[in-house]
Amino acid sequence: MEKAITTKRLALENIRRKPFRTAALITLTSLSAAVLFGSLIITSSLKGGIKGFKNRLGADLMIVPKGYEGQMENILLNGEPNYFYMDKSAEEIVRTVQGVKEASGQFYLTSLSESCCDFPIQIIGFEPDTDFLIQNWARTKVRPQKGSEYIFAGSNISTPNKEVKFFGQQHKITSRLSKSSTGMDNAIYTDLNTLQNIFEDAKSKGFGFISDGDTNTKISSIFVRLQPDAKPDSTALRIKTALPDVQVITGSSFISNLAERISAFVIFPQALSLFILLVTIFTLGIVFSLIANERFKEYSILRVLGADSGTLKKLLLFEAGSIGFFGAIIGIFISALIVLPFNLLISEKIGLPFSLSNPLVITGFALISFTIIVLAALISALYSAIKISKKEVIFK
Repeated sequence: MEKAITTKRLALENIRRKPFRTAALITLTSLSAAVLFGSLIITSSLKGGIKGFKNRLGADLMIVPKGYEGQMENILLNGEPNYFYMDKSAEEIVRTVQGVKEASGQFYLTSLSESCCDFPIQIIGFEPDTDFLIQNWARTKVRPQKGSEYIFAGSNISTPNKEVKFFGQQHKITSRLSKSSTGMDNAIYTDLNTLQNIFEDAKSKGFGFISDGDTNTKISSIFVRLQPDAKPDSTALRIKTALPDVQVITGSSFISNLAERISAFVIFPQALSLFILLVTIFTLGIVFSLIANERFKEYSILRVLGADSGTLKKLLLFEAGSIGFFGAIIGIFISALIVLPFNLLISEKIGLPFSLSNPLVITGFALISFTIIVLAALISALYSAIKISKKEVIFK
């Protein structure tokens, strides 16, 4: 029994008849879909990253030795091992400054030996009694116990059996920290007493350090929370007056600068997506115009057989829609295979807070990308479809 000739069947036959041309058009639409989908995920994830970082920072001011702002940024954003120090007395001086509500110091330890740990990480010491940053993000609440170790692992740190190894010595993890999508996820946090013990134990075993492990007299950074009525800039100026050799970074300006960097970065994938989409529409428009001219005789026969102008228009639009459909599916699938499994690597390479969007949002982006690509393919063929439907059929 012969199959009925339908618009759908004719369109699919036309697509199959020119496999190389069809493959080229689907490749082009796939590229456009992949870049568009990837751009939407990356832009959304960066915006989510800065929101998470803002919530996680929890400090109005950050104080570091003068000239070490860049190193501090690398620790916060990338978890890049680094070290710098100032006198520990600075912490007490900061607490006496008008407008300061709380101040909590941190100590950064960096090893010269590659055998320090099972992985390259930043080891950060903090004082549990004054801390208002680290313990708040612990996944399980910790009850202070005198003499016990406090070791918190960032969310990206692998901790088999809830343990971590420093310089050949196993240590029990107190708790893991919630994900922040920043360098904080790649660090280990310990109380200062534990950090000092780790340092002295390692030194006795012959491990080398490029940083000083004296937590009794030195500190790396001070995080400050202000009184409700205190102004960050005024308080920062008072701290600078009391401590001339430090640099005071306001949390709001840090976040603002980070937001500007993200805005500047996302322009590139967005512009690239728009450019490739326009190239796709333009190229498909030319190709479908050539197809319409090439098949004019075929369309004339269909008109003689009873096909109306609307049928011819649907025929070409169905071809365009099919190419857009398959191209969008393939492109979104390829983009998902690249962006989703390697989101941590992408975050590391761009050096900005990156919080992968949740599955529901990603599904929404896939639908948006699919719709845009299919509509782009239909728009590219629309002029040729209207032109065909209006042509008079003349046989000589």
